[in-house]
Amino acid sequence: MTYEEALAKAKEMVGSAQNVVVVTHGKPTMDSLGSSLALMLGLTSLGKKSAVICSDPMTVELSSFVGVDKVVRDFGKKNFVVSFDYVDGSIEKVSYNIEGKKFNLVVEHRPGFEPLSPDKVNYTYQGVSADLIITVDTVNWNQLGDVYTHNKDLIVSKPVVNVDFHNENLNYGQLNLVDPGASSTTELVAELMATLGVKLTTDIATNLLNAIYDATKNFQNPNVTSMAFEVASVCLKAGAKRFGVEAPIKSEQAPAPVQASAPAVEPPTQSGQAVQPEPQVFVGKRPVAPEPPVQSGQPVAPQVAPQPVVQSDGNKPGPASMPGKPATPPSDWLKPKIFKSSGTLV
Repeated sequence: MTYEEALAKAKEMVGSAQNVVVVTHGKPTMDSLGSSLALMLGLTSLGKKSAVICSDPMTVELSSFVGVDKVVRDFGKKNFVVSFDYVDGSIEKVSYNIEGKKFNLVVEHRPGFEPLSPDKVNYTYQGVSADLIITVDTVNWNQLGDVYTHNKDLIVSKPVVNVDFHNENLNYGQLNLVDPGASSTTELVAELMATLGVKLTTDIATNLLNAIYDATKNFQNPNVTSMAFEVASVCLKAGAKRFGVEAPIKSEQAPAPVQASAPAVEPPTQSGQAVQPEPQVFVGKRPVAPEPPVQSGQPVAPQVAPQPVVQSDGNKPGPASMPGKPATPPSDWLKPKIFKSSGTLV
């Protein structure tokens, strides 16, 4: 299976699911959490019910990611829920009592209403439900910690899409989007979301951008790929913000004139005429020779700095974009065919 075929299969699996749970490893990193939260936001925008699960608590350096407050630490199937059909006013009182090792929930009906029938009582657990599980930046099941230990039967019973860039990945999913040739998991998650047709919002772009900056050590890692730069580029165009980096404030005040510290000295004269000093133009510390003198009687052509031509549609010149306003990314903001897998796809 080629990488493009695997992405198409992932799109099919997500399309048929309503509840998609994104799970990442314990001791989360910027790469694992930022990409997971971006994916959660993208799935939600597609109308899916989605959540991010991580067994360990969030640390301070991760607190700026959009949606970090929604991360849960388990599937949450801890609350036993008893449910049955209810008619308004039919219940007089609900109580409980304990007899030995038995817990009894007592429902008293009001006279004139039909008593509760045992065959209409349902028993469920309350928590995160999943039709599809997507693991992010996770080499094996053990990295999930208690999330896997406490929910092993649930996890192995669901279809799993495994998204990761580590060479050690065990390809444990029903579908494995694993590519060791990438420089971060965020690149692969971004490509998956583009395949799903996710619209790149500012929040999603911010999560992706900061995750990829950290994963590549500000693009200084020797394994950084062109895909990393491409993802960062489209995110910046979508208005992504760097954590802890403030936009420069442009002053609208005109600079104050420079006051001369000493009066100008008149040049010496010969035969009653002032001698004009030879002009010097400096670039850095190196003087540049002056322009040749203008011959008498010839007009001087004004020097006009060349103006840049901004292409608005690729064919005709047009006005430049407003400064500070990010360009709107196209619908196919990151085509999957740009990135080819060198890993194993199952």
